[in-house]
Amino acid sequence: MSPELAEIFGLHAGDGYLRNDGKRVELDISGHVEDKEYYDKHVSNLFAKEFGIKLNCRYFPSRNTYGFVIRDKSIVELLHKFGFPYGKKGDIVRVPNYILNSADSINKARFLRGLADTDGSLTFDRKFNGNYTEFKRSRNYYPRIILATTSKLLCRDASKLLEDLKLKHRIQVYKPKKASERVKYTIWIVGVEQLEKWIKTVGFANSSKFSRYLIWKKFGHCPPRTTQEQRTKILKGELDLKLLYGRVAQSG
Repeated sequence: MSPELAEIFGLHAGDGYLRNDGKRVELDISGHVEDKEYYDKHVSNLFAKEFGIKLNCRYFPSRNTYGFVIRDKSIVELLHKFGFPYGKKGDIVRVPNYILNSADSINKARFLRGLADTDGSLTFDRKFNGNYTEFKRSRNYYPRIILATTSKLLCRDASKLLEDLKLKHRIQVYKPKKASERVKYTIWIVGVEQLEKWIKTVGFANSSKFSRYLIWKKFGHCPPRTTQEQRTKILKGELDLKLLYGRVAQSG
């Protein structure tokens, strides 16, 4: 198990789909359109290094996502061999036992990185209740990493990986009121200390997530609902982030 393969497993757990229906054998992974740079550069490098193949990443207009499809039977069967199911996996996907029960902390961290880069989020909150300063009430400064899934198994397994890496977290179970909705399991990693430990231990390879961290690190806060284009401009000094508070951020 290489670190690259562990990370590939993590990103598949987040945004992947395995198909082997007798007609098509394929691995389909795609995410938000703002993840284009992540797929074109980082994910492509992972697959090139691990499998020696070149990904053809593209936009999928029917589902408004960006990613790739590969039909290499050996890769599809490899993921299935390590426990990833064919077809819908949302409620049953989990961390492969090889990683879960390993003493290798690097592979555990790389799986979590792949999962967070595809299916996680980094946001910053304000503090409204209590005797907080004007800065804390008006600026999004308090960090939280969120991993959300409909798989109880994946939530439990990811929690074990976090415990092994000494990352403090809590789990929240959301039980929907509508019968059409599914139970959601959310892992919360909050606070400055845990964010910095995450960056040091796990990290983000997805610039859509990491750019938020860089803005927070430089300015002490990061406006909500920004685009990747805006965050790039903020970091280059081409956009005043204070202008993005008090309204829904628009591109440009």
